[in-house]
Amino acid sequence: MILIAAIAVGALAAFMIFNYVGGVEDKANEGAERVDVYVVRKDIPKGLPGEQARDEGYIVQDKIPREFLPASAVQSLDQIDGQVALNNLAANQVLVAGMFVDPAQAQIGFSARIPESMVAITVSVDQVRGVAGLLVPGDKVDLLVAEQGEEGEPTTSRYAYHGVEILAIGQTATPQPGEDITAAGAEGEAAGAAAEPTVESSGLITFIVPVEAAQVIAALDPASIYLTLVGPDYDPEPVPALEITPADTLPGEDGSQLTPYGPDGAPLGLVSARDALGLDVLDFEQDLLLREGLAE
Repeated sequence: MILIAAIAVGALAAFMIFNYVGGVEDKANEGAERVDVYVVRKDIPKGLPGEQARDEGYIVQDKIPREFLPASAVQSLDQIDGQVALNNLAANQVLVAGMFVDPAQAQIGFSARIPESMVAITVSVDQVRGVAGLLVPGDKVDLLVAEQGEEGEPTTSRYAYHGVEILAIGQTATPQPGEDITAAGAEGEAAGAAAEPTVESSGLITFIVPVEAAQVIAALDPASIYLTLVGPDYDPEPVPALEITPADTLPGEDGSQLTPYGPDGAPLGLVSARDALGLDVLDFEQDLLLREGLAE
């Protein structure tokens, strides 16, 4: 009985609130002339044909006070026949001229992705010089230039630029909001997971840079370019040119260096090969035993 009473009280409260809100709206609209308009009832994706928007209930007729009527409000849905949505249209807005346009006007070239004073320039790198194909559009890389000297001459390594943004790889461009792109060489976390768009395995890397930077990149020997992937918190700093001759002592031969991270090795928290492959400790050790032929 208590439950039934509670339900009845709840229903009565909801009814009273509904009537109160309706009364407030009626009072606010009292004396206001209301006119017919077309309203976006459901979110309309960019490129949706006008006929489909009308026939599938994306657009419905409604009434609003005349004082809120936009000057460019669409008067008839015949106006959008043969047209497509220029952009994504959110629900609950009045349909106005310009939201639907001729399909030719809705075609946006790739140049629309390039900000003012920027240009796109492409370099060709192989898997070794392009981080093994793990790059995806939107990543940032350093451009490292290694120039091999003649026999007996030093090899020079220099950083041409830090933090260069990748606009596209092959013909796969930077993901738009809501998209998730994975490198073609990277495996999903779980078998059977929903497929995500992947980047084609291409050595054609397109950067987005200022005009002056494009001139510098174009002047580099393509065969000398190495890309080094950097993290999201990377803070670029000047790095002097390095010359190495066959007679020079290498870091691994120097007790004060030994590893790329110093004599104490990699810092805590640095991703290990095991973590990157998604193996737990036992799987990793078992893998090593198998490789050495010691596992049963």
